[in-house]
Amino acid sequence: MQAIRVTEKSESSENLKFELAELDRPRIETGEALIEVHASGVNPSDVKALLGKMPNLVWPRTPGRDYAGVVADGPADMIGKEVWGTGGDLGMRRDGNHAEYCIVDAAGLCEKPSNLSINEAGGIGVSWTCAWLGLVDGADVSEGDVVAVLGAAGKVGEASVQIATAAGARVIAVERRRGDYSGHASGPVEVVDLRTEPDLAEAIRGRTGGRGADIIMNGVGDPYFEAASNALAKMGRQIIISTFADETSINLRTFYRGNHRLIGVSNMDHDNVVSAGLLGRMRPGFEAGAFKPYPIGDGAVFSLADAETAYRTVLEDRSRERIIIAPRG
Repeated sequence: MQAIRVTEKSESSENLKFELAELDRPRIETGEALIEVHASGVNPSDVKALLGKMPNLVWPRTPGRDYAGVVADGPADMIGKEVWGTGGDLGMRRDGNHAEYCIVDAAGLCEKPSNLSINEAGGIGVSWTCAWLGLVDGADVSEGDVVAVLGAAGKVGEASVQIATAAGARVIAVERRRGDYSGHASGPVEVVDLRTEPDLAEAIRGRTGGRGADIIMNGVGDPYFEAASNALAKMGRQIIISTFADETSINLRTFYRGNHRLIGVSNMDHDNVVSAGLLGRMRPGFEAGAFKPYPIGDGAVFSLADAETAYRTVLEDRSRERIIIAPRG
């Protein structure tokens, strides 16, 4: 089979080190399943892994955390079925899905929604499980909540908007690059354009009668951590999924007097089995149409031979589309 192989970290983003290798088709052991991979999203964490910036990396390896494909070997009742999946272990401490075949745990098999194409299903995993862990499992988003999503045009941001509006929350999308929200939503989405309203706390409080947001999905961490903290309502929850700066300050008096909660989310700690459970919980939303996959344009699908172009497109943030590797395309 063909697979992308990485044997050592790339020293710089200008010189990504990997090769397209010919390998034997993997053989499963008890409790495993073999996936014939048809689509695998390229995530920022996949590219950061090439640069050695992700925890728990094992070399050599094949990158790629997300997948959609067909079960080629494993439990008899699953062979031939179309499945989707992801995991913090895949492409990190075990081989991932930028290959024609991948081995996953049989307990991690999850049938994909029938109304999603194979490419659409292959681009859901990392972004949606991150948003779900933050908003649903972490912040318990509910009808009537005010939810502010920083970076709403990004992949985790769009998933967050969809999850929050489907739950009946009022959503305020915060953007630095554009003045609208173009993704799917189950309800109205208000937009704060930080280019014209640079004071985040003032913008959110101004839209909520001074009350603030019940939940803030902060996809950038610092430099917006303090402003987001000041924009929280009483009993508010701030979710941190990433950051530019490792250290920041917090006003503890504001924190405890507001009865605030700080929720950290990293789906790197959720392997393919745990992640399958998350995808299974959100699958009804996709099947009912409350959730929509990211649009996948023809120009956003790359073969294994064009993997470097796919990685660089994500690394350099050159496309707003979901980037997919189709190993059999």
